[in-house]
Amino acid sequence: MRTRLARVVSLGSYLGLIGLGMAWAIHLGGLPRSQISLTLLFLVLPLLLPLRGVLHARPRALVWGMLAALIPILHGGVIAWAETWPKSGWGGLELFLAVSYIVTGSFFIRWQSRAPR
Repeated sequence: MRTRLARVVSLGSYLGLIGLGMAWAIHLGGLPRSQISLTLLFLVLPLLLPLRGVLHARPRALVWGMLAALIPILHGGVIAWAETWPKSGWGGLELFLAVSYIVTGSFFIRWQSRAPR
């Protein structure tokens, strides 16, 4: 039961990071049109690379996803710290989703490896 819960929370956090990264680049960040592609490249592309393995719960892909989630941790932390309220809230959400994915993904890998086969 706990393995399934960790899986659901980690997958939801990961997909939420992808969605929030796209929403930030396109609408929430207030970026000029010329910077949208670059922002998508740096925020979303690293999360999309291990997506297939994350969806299939492959431990190696989950670890690569966790490494890719370090970028949103940095971005969300800076936005939460440096911006005013509406944007700082979105940065805090990004930070929360990234940390949530890393923690629950780690527990999922650990509990799945110890589960009886």
